[in-house]
Parts: sequence; C-alpha cells; structure tokens
Amino acid sequence: MRLTPEQEERYARHLLLERFGGDGQERLLALSVHVRGTGVAAHWAARYLAASGVGRLAVDDPSWADELRALGPWLQLGGETGLQIAPEGGPEDGARAALDVLVGA
Repeated sequence: MRLTPEQEERYARHLLLERFGGDGQERLLALSVHVRGTGVAAHWAARYLAASGVGRLAVDDPSWADELRALGPWLQLGGETGLQIAPEGGPEDGARAALDVLVGA
C-alpha cells in the first residue's frame, strides 16, 4: 500500500521519524485494533490510535465515532480487528496502551 499525497502531508511528521518513515506509516494504516471498554483510558487510547493513522478501529462506545473520524480521516470504524486492547485508568494509561500498540506495529 502506498501513501496518497494527502496522507503524506497529514503524516509528514511521522515520515521523518528515524526507523519509522513511510514503511511504518503504511504498517499503521494496515493495522486493525479493537479498543475494549468505555472508560477514560479506552477513549484516550482510541483517540491516539485514530490520530496516528491506524487503518481500522473498533470501539465499544459508538458516541466516539464522529470525533475519531475527525482525527483519522482514512479510519475505518468497526469490523473485524486483529488486535484487542482494554486499557483502564486515566488518560495517561490510554496513551500508554496506544503507544504499546504503535511500537509493536
């Protein structure tokens, strides 16, 4: 999968990261994650994953859909996912859970 010019512009900072670049962003766009739960940590994890460029994201709270689509314009919501996370706690815990997914991608 090649990044479109619009994706290259949106993720320009990601493309500059050493050991990440275009290949890393393409892996993120191919990644699918289910964020389980409806608490603060789950909400923040979903927000970070959407903004980072994850390709498919399933969440347990449908009220987050509009916000997540705004953060990730190429994001597909719902459907089959390959990875599940269930962060609990506060915003920091959600950010940490999202980072763990991104580092493993």
